[in-house]
Amino acid sequence: MSHEELAGGQPRSAKRRKVDFRTSLEDLEGRLLLSAVRQVRPRQAQALVRQQAQSGASRLKAQVQQRTLAAANAQSVGRLAGMNALRMRGPGVRINVNPTINVTPNINVGGPTSNPVVNPTINPSVNVPVTTPAATTPTTTPTAQTTPAATTPAATPTTPTTPAASTPAATTPATPTPTTPTTPTTPTTPARPGIPAKPGPIGTWTDVTKPGGQTPKPTPPSTPTTPPATTPPASTTPPPTTTPPTTTPTTTPPATTPTTPTNPTPPAPTTPPAPTFPDGTILRNEQTGELGYYSKGARRLISPPVAAKMGLTTDQTKAVTVDVFKAVPTGPDYFPDGMFVRNDQTGEISRYSDGAFHVVSTPVSTYLGIGVKDVATIAAAQYSGTPKGSDYFPEGLLVQNQQTGEVDMYKGGERHWISVPVSTRMNLQASQIIVISPTQFNAVPQGKDYFPDGLYLQNQETGEIARYEGGKRSVVSAPVASKLGLTAADLVSVSAGQYNAVAKGPDYFVEGMFLKNNQTGELANYAGGQRHWVSSPVATQVNLTDAMITTIGADQFNAIPRGGDYTPPPPAPLTAQA
Repeated sequence: MSHEELAGGQPRSAKRRKVDFRTSLEDLEGRLLLSAVRQVRPRQAQALVRQQAQSGASRLKAQVQQRTLAAANAQSVGRLAGMNALRMRGPGVRINVNPTINVTPNINVGGPTSNPVVNPTINPSVNVPVTTPAATTPTTTPTAQTTPAATTPAATPTTPTTPAASTPAATTPATPTPTTPTTPTTPTTPARPGIPAKPGPIGTWTDVTKPGGQTPKPTPPSTPTTPPATTPPASTTPPPTTTPPTTTPTTTPPATTPTTPTNPTPPAPTTPPAPTFPDGTILRNEQTGELGYYSKGARRLISPPVAAKMGLTTDQTKAVTVDVFKAVPTGPDYFPDGMFVRNDQTGEISRYSDGAFHVVSTPVSTYLGIGVKDVATIAAAQYSGTPKGSDYFPEGLLVQNQQTGEVDMYKGGERHWISVPVSTRMNLQASQIIVISPTQFNAVPQGKDYFPDGLYLQNQETGEIARYEGGKRSVVSAPVASKLGLTAADLVSVSAGQYNAVAKGPDYFVEGMFLKNNQTGELANYAGGQRHWVSSPVATQVNLTDAMITTIGADQFNAIPRGGDYTPPPPAPLTAQA
């Protein structure tokens, strides 16, 4: 049997297809039932439309569409009833099909589209009173008709595509078993049909575009179980008897890059340890005569001018081979501490101390009387290779600011101001003072004011007297000052700020002075910063008189730390007379 169909509303471009059927009586009756179902046009889904203000013509058109839709729905119910009556004419004939057949109202094989607007998600259901064989399990609806693949068919049918030229898996129809017909279920109102699929479980299809080739027969779809409206449908896996054989794809192992063998790194040559010598050893290269001062694992170059100034001889050096001499690591050049060196280009003189050069200005070098014979003249490169520190001043040197005339004493890396009264008491002379530039003067950090040890200071505001000793002032009470016989000529008057800037020490007493507590009358001898108690027998023994005793206040007496009792010195031996 052959026929010609129009596809897609284009009669001129329609393809011709030749269809051959090889079937049995049971298959023909099944196809007859399916042909009756195809004529049913299910009721299309109603869409909720909000009506807006329209013209009279628009409202009339909408009413006509609603009437047409209602008539189509009523006609579909009648057709379904006629199909059921046709099925009941032959009660002795039973067809072994699935209880629910999922069909589409139209089957398009390249023909015109009769219903362009469809609802693919709602399909009509037809109930056939049959008994499902025990060996057959309903399968889920397969996907679009394509070449059988290794994946499980999805539950919802999709748009059919032209099947590829391959041979489908052969299936054996189950033998129908006569059973008592069941009461047909009233069909629900069908919704808009989905996209049609090719009918027929049997027969072969021949594609006229591919002479001699066969197209695999489409597998009849089965009706999936409609899930609840609120629960998404779960995919079911068909049993092995009805599922096409699954081909497990072969997994290609990932390509691995061969590891390039790493060539082992040859061990670094072991450097022999450097030779060691006692610190202070003067090494001499026996080949070149170069000298090096060994200290802390390194040799420090002794240039010829420095060696000459040191007065080194061959006997004071240790001769070593060239290899041994070069094996010792080198350090900075060597200069003895306190050596004066001179730059052979600029003539600048510096004193080496603590690893650095300290510039000796011309006024200082003139005051010290440094001449050419007192310095080691070295190359400018060697001179500049040594770091520089602060300028050099001898300890206790008196320096004067050329601009302001201020006189300070250099001591401990700082300059200490000498006030005019102090300088007058010291009777300083101009020959004792070195005048330097303000820049050099101000570059020296300023310390505390200078007072010579043993100087008696008097506060201009309070009149308090103190003796300066070791950077501290020791108060001299009035009884002690009277005992010492101090006068205004012995005192240096200073301001209260300058007086209080000096740290306060213990009160001053003359070593060996006898003191008396003005409240208790206790006698003590002052020695070594402590008071030593003098008993009455001892006082009588040494023949103490009031002229020999200094009476002080109880607070001052008790502030002196107490030592052991006083023991008088033994009497001096008598000298024999000739």
